[in-house]
Amino acid sequence: MMILWREDLNIGVAAVDTQHQELVRILNDFLVACTQQKGKGKIIETLDFLVSYTITHFTDEEAIMVKNSYPNYDVHKLEHERFVQDIITIKRQVETQGVSVLTTIKINRTLVDWLINHIQKDDQILGAYIKGLTGSSKQ
Repeated sequence: MMILWREDLNIGVAAVDTQHQELVRILNDFLVACTQQKGKGKIIETLDFLVSYTITHFTDEEAIMVKNSYPNYDVHKLEHERFVQDIITIKRQVETQGVSVLTTIKINRTLVDWLINHIQKDDQILGAYIKGLTGSSKQ
């Protein structure tokens, strides 16, 4: 299932919101590659980019947390690490088994559900914390 960006996914931290939108775009590209059977090579290429961009985003987001002395940093960082491991596990599965309908469904549940839930819960809390410190959403 494709993700449609909605305003309620913005957390009020401009840099993070921009990166979240890009993550959604990359994830949608990946899902299209799976559902349209673009081939194992294209799917793995898209997954590689997803892993790379996710790590970049999480590194940036974690730097914002450290800069603002975010009290839930350790738990939030652990969630990020788990998600990256999930993507890497899926990539290995695609490399060895290819992509089936069941794999696509699992990927959809794992990646899409996690990302949306994480943004709506953990990242919204982070955004509220930072806005409370700065009084703005420009961090």
